Amino acid sequence: MTLKSKESKLINILKGFKSCAVAFSGGTDSTLLLYYLSKLNIKTKAYTFHSYLYPESELKDAENTAAMLNIEQEVIYLEPLDMIENIKYNPKERCYICKKYMFSILKKAAAKDGLETLIEGSNYDDRKDFRPGFKAVQEIGAVSPLDMAALTKEDIRNLLKQANLNYNKPSFACYFSRFPYNMEISKDMIELVSKSECYIHSLGMISARVRYHNQIARIEASENHIKEIINNKDIREKIITYLKSLGFIFVCIDLEEYKTGSMNRLI
Repeated sequence: MTLKSKESKLINILKGFKSCAVAFSGGTDSTLLLYYLSKLNIKTKAYTFHSYLYPESELKDAENTAAMLNIEQEVIYLEPLDMIENIKYNPKERCYICKKYMFSILKKAAAKDGLETLIEGSNYDDRKDFRPGFKAVQEIGAVSPLDMAALTKEDIRNLLKQANLNYNKPSFACYFSRFPYNMEISKDMIELVSKSECYIHSLGMISARVRYHNQIARIEASENHIKEIINNKDIREKIITYLKSLGFIFVCIDLEEYKTGSMNRLI
């Protein structure tokens, strides 16, 4: 299928909805959904979950995008370690547990607000990875129009580019994904990873991730950023000094280029 035919299929799918509640993270996938719903004048409300599992910059991006597209938005704040049963042990079905909890809340919110269809932004490429959260989405009865239209991540970025919207925003999984499965996680550990990543991002390496291995921080980054860290002594020393000041004893860089879901290799 061509990009044009996939776009047409997406539009036809969305036209079948009278009103929509959108699980809106502010990422490229859910932004594309909001864009077309806005363009089609379909009654829509965006619901954005926020907690210490995401940096504040993610919430600000989501709020700015919803405002720009003139879509009503509600932010739902969570205390995940306290509110979601057993999540602190980071089980391999963590995404299923989280999604089931959050989409149960969204389903009630949508019903209260008189919105008929609950939609979310899984895309066709998500089928390639371990995605237990998608099972929860289906069980709740949410619809995934991007997946239904066979739109890949590259397709989505191309459509956003055509619409003059931000198409380069890196994907951002919650901070739980930085930890090995079946490790008990505390708020302090999450804050440690958050501070580490935010500092590295402030140096211009916005796609970098910091994976937590007890006393070891394993940095994943793009090939260009790997070269920059290795070849630039000043940047390298800044990263080492800051991460050690937070409590890490060893600071390492993964020589394999950053890939989403790398912790899934452990299962």
